[in-house]
Amino acid sequence: MDPQLRSQISMHRLDHYYDIMRTSIFAFVGLAAIIGFGPEGLALPLIVLVIGVTAYGVLAGKTALEDVENLRGDMDDAFANSSFGRGIKARNLKGLILTSNVLLGLIGLAELIAIVL
Repeated sequence: MDPQLRSQISMHRLDHYYDIMRTSIFAFVGLAAIIGFGPEGLALPLIVLVIGVTAYGVLAGKTALEDVENLRGDMDDAFANSSFGRGIKARNLKGLILTSNVLLGLIGLAELIAIVL
């Protein structure tokens, strides 16, 4: 794969990850406002929306970061041995995937508990 193409795809996937996380967080904030200040009797639709937002954030975010991780593995030797390439290889993408999934899951769980209580 051409290094420029790999870099371009990687940047687009990272942008996609940021868009997914921003959308998920804004959706969670909106849902929290509805849970806290909205009318009663909306439990079932809110539960479905919270589960949907959580699943979207976890699955789409994980996929975007896994694509970046796969692209990182495709670096040619010259780039991989450069200072920047070694820095990219040293990044803990598995940790970022785990952290973002756990945090999104905890936000979703907290909202589900708030709906039920």
